[in-house]
Formats: sequence, C-alpha cells, structure tokens
Amino acid sequence: MKSPLKTFGILFVLTILAVQSFWIVVLKGGLGDEAAPAPSVISSSPPLSSGSRIMPDVFLSEGDGAAISAAITSLPAHGGVVELGPGLFHVSEPIVIERDGVELRGAGEETVLRLTDGANCPVLVIGSTVTPIPHVTRDVIVRFLQIDGNRGTQSFECWGGACDGGDKSFIRNNGITVRGTEDSRIEHVSTHNCRSGGIVLEKGCRRVHISHFEAYNNEFDGLAAYETEDSQFTHMKLHTNRSAGVSVDWRFHHNLVADSEIFNNGSQGIFMRDSSENRFKNLILRNNGLQGIFIAETREIPGSACQRNTFDALSITDNGTEGIRVNDASCVDNEIAHSHISGNGTEDISVAVEGLLFRVETLDP
Repeated sequence: MKSPLKTFGILFVLTILAVQSFWIVVLKGGLGDEAAPAPSVISSSPPLSSGSRIMPDVFLSEGDGAAISAAITSLPAHGGVVELGPGLFHVSEPIVIERDGVELRGAGEETVLRLTDGANCPVLVIGSTVTPIPHVTRDVIVRFLQIDGNRGTQSFECWGGACDGGDKSFIRNNGITVRGTEDSRIEHVSTHNCRSGGIVLEKGCRRVHISHFEAYNNEFDGLAAYETEDSQFTHMKLHTNRSAGVSVDWRFHHNLVADSEIFNNGSQGIFMRDSSENRFKNLILRNNGLQGIFIAETREIPGSACQRNTFDALSITDNGTEGIRVNDASCVDNEIAHSHISGNGTEDISVAVEGLLFRVETLDP
C-alpha cells in the first residue's frame, strides 16, 4: 500500500508537467487547431541582452529597402537594433542611417541587399545625405550582410545623374557611403558590383572601425577614405576592383590599416595622397595592375604630401610596375620595416629622389 506522502508527491509532479505543457502550447500558437501565423516583423522594447548580442527591436524575415528604412525610423529615440533574416532584400532608394545608436545586422552572407535595376543610388548611407554635413552621426553598427550594387544596370556614378551638380549628386553610388560619422563599426560585410566604390568614408569621419570586410568587382575602389582620422581598417580582403584596392586621397591621418590582403586590383593596391602619420601593418599586396603602393602629393593642393607614415611587415610581390613608388620629393619621413618586396614588374622600390623612404630591416627576396 502506497503511503499518502508518496501519492501526494506523484500527483504534484504530474501537475507541474501538465502546467508546463499548457504554456508550451500557448507560446507556440494557442490552443486551437490553427496555429497563429509567424509575423514577419517582431517588436520588443526595450532591447534585451543575450550575452554580447542585443535582441532586436525589429526583425524582418522578408521585405525591401523601404521596409528596412521604415524599421529604422520606428526605433526608439535612443536607437536600437534592426535584424534582417536570410534572403534577398531589393533596394530602390538608399537605406539611410543618420540616427545615433542604430544597429543594422543580417544573418551573414545569406542576407543580401541588392540595388534594383536603374536605381542609380548608393545602397546604404551612414550619416546625413545633406552637403555640407549638418550634424555628426554616432554609434552606428552594420554587420553580417552582403551588398550587391548591380553595377551592370546602373547608368551613373552619382546619385540620380551627373556628379557634383548639387543636392544628392554629391554622393557616389557606393555599396556603403559613410559621411560625418564617429565611433561606429562595419564588420563581417561584403560589397560587390557597385557602380562606384565598395565602402567610402568622407566628410569628417572619426574612430570608425571596419573589420572582416570583403570588396570585389566594384567599378572604382574597394575601400576609400577621405577626411578620416583615428580609425581602423583590419582583416579585409580587397580584390578584383577596377581601380585601387584602397584609396586614401585626402586628409587621411592617424589611422591603422592592418591584417589584410589586397590583390588583383586594376591599378594600385594602395593609392595615397594627403595622408600622414598612418600605420600600415601585416599586409599582403600582390598582382595589382600598377604599383603595390603609390605615395604622392596632390600637386594642386599645398601641404598635401604623404609624410611620417610607417609600413611594417608587408609582403609586396608581383605587381605590374613598382612594388612601392614614392612619386614626390615632398613625401618625406616615411618608413618601411620587416617587409618582403620582390618580383614586381619594373622596380621593387622607386623614389623621386634618394632618401624618401627610410628602410629598417627590410627583408631580402
């Protein structure tokens, strides 16, 4: 004969299991025969932390660029997270993030933002689209997605038509254009087939970190940065772009470019003017159409020489002309160390006048 205490214990356990089963059914879609349809947009506010990952305020399992823009607009005043599921999102007008504290993330390479035929605009703009920039945008994150610029169906390099005619035409049709932005990150992103560049920073960017970035088959440069300081560009793969892998052509100072491969680009691996006190470290530059690195001044602009840059632990091989070319006598106090430079088309190191490039322990072929 069972004791009353043992019988009570069994009944208690059965009751708990029944209650758990009831709530599992409710959470999965209710008690009826038809489960509630899964929404394509799920909202939760405020965002919840799951380890280092913030739960999204808005989740889009499908949609287009307009839906993504609407989701960003719907975020709370302090910002928030818009997450995209795997799939193809067509973009016919740029997705613009000019609010602070916004994160746009996908599910990895399975999340694709693709410009529609004849859209003639950038895919994503971080910062204001107004020129000159009226305010700084801060604390933006874009990650875990790829961008297809659909280059073959676009007629213009600039938004809406001929470049620099006013209004939006100052903005090139890049995969991502970053304007007047600080303390922001782009990571685990690829851009390809863009009518202009892959990612371009401009109009005063500070402390931007781009990492785990791939750019290929873009009309111009894989990565370009103008008026950019105190930023980091690491773990990149920049290849088969029609112009340079990296172009840093105006007021590029105090930045780090590191741990990256730059190869098979149409012109230079790195094209640099008006760039000073930057560090280039642990880079592979190979098989680019012209120079591995081209260092110069903008001769129409006084004080635009490249000076006091350091190049450390580089491999520069098999580029079409020079491995490194220092093109102007004003480009002084640049230093290269612990690097392997060999097999380039005309010269491994070429300078306008002797003494422009200080070599420290440069490795022989």
